[in-house]
Amino acid sequence: MENGKLPSAGGRPKGTTLANGRCKVSKPTAERAELLSLWRTEVSKQFRVLVQAQLASAQGVMHMVARDDQGRWTTVTDPDVMVERLNAGDQAYRLSAVAPNATLIGQIMDRMFGQARQSLEIDVATTPSQLSDSELSASLTGLLDKLKPTVPEEMEPVPLVKPERVM
Repeated sequence: MENGKLPSAGGRPKGTTLANGRCKVSKPTAERAELLSLWRTEVSKQFRVLVQAQLASAQGVMHMVARDDQGRWTTVTDPDVMVERLNAGDQAYRLSAVAPNATLIGQIMDRMFGQARQSLEIDVATTPSQLSDSELSASLTGLLDKLKPTVPEEMEPVPLVKPERVM
């Protein structure tokens, strides 16, 4: 112990930063940063396609494969043609579906509107038995205000579309 000071615990000296060039980045850290930069560049090039794929996966897929007049399997996506093929009776067909991805729907909603609160911070200064009725009422009103969901005013409600069932 010199001059009443404890020896340094190690680390970089005060005032050295990456920005001022007084500190060197380790090789693994630099490689990781370069790979992350390349990844971001590639993802940004295909961002629109990736978002569309996420939305398609969240919605699920329903299609039909039916035999055409030559006996070949063809994919049918038009609902009117699906009904026509199903009602024909003599056509062989296969229905295929991928269920909507509920987890992905939740993640998309969380990204768009913010994640729902997982916990509430409540300050309890005194016990309820020590408060007057007006103080209890004010405390309860404040708590209820915290629980109300926040929805932007410019958002319009989205009508729910009920899927039609073909039999």
